[in-house]
Amino acid sequence: MNGSIRHTKNLTFLGLMLAITIVFDITPLGAVPLGSISATITHIPTVITGVVLGPIAGLVMGTLLGIISMIHALTRPMTVIDPLFVNPLISVLPRMFIGVASYYAYRVLYKTAKIPVASLAAGIVGSLTNTGLVFLMLYLVYAKDVVDRLGVSFKAIIISVFTTNAIAEAAITAIITVGIVLAYHKYRKIV
Repeated sequence: MNGSIRHTKNLTFLGLMLAITIVFDITPLGAVPLGSISATITHIPTVITGVVLGPIAGLVMGTLLGIISMIHALTRPMTVIDPLFVNPLISVLPRMFIGVASYYAYRVLYKTAKIPVASLAAGIVGSLTNTGLVFLMLYLVYAKDVVDRLGVSFKAIIISVFTTNAIAEAAITAIITVGIVLAYHKYRKIV
């Protein structure tokens, strides 16, 4: 379905992914509890959009996800660092690249591997792009403020996040991406 996002089917798909993102953001469905941590899955529709519709649609969906994240930070901050996400450099800019990175990871492997492998890689790359770029921007813009708010070194924060949440989120994103992309390709063959 890669093509212009101006086609009706593509716009409908983009609208559906945006609706799912909003539902994930405003309900507990966007976080999977895993014992002492909670894995965020709000970025999965952006990964799926990038894989299915291509890098431009992935960029658009990532931008919309970032805007939703910024609105969330403005209206419903839940942690001490949530107010920092009011800055679009933290909330929007990093998320713009989730769908783009997912698309290219998928495309590179799609040519040499099967759809499940390419989808798995796209899910992992998209999720790690989200986590990595958000923390990179937090470090570049607010490192001292984050350390002051959380009371631990930025290095400790990175180690903690990347050894717990990032791994869980990447695994969940990869598994869900494989299932949805396989179902999508099966549906396209039927229609």
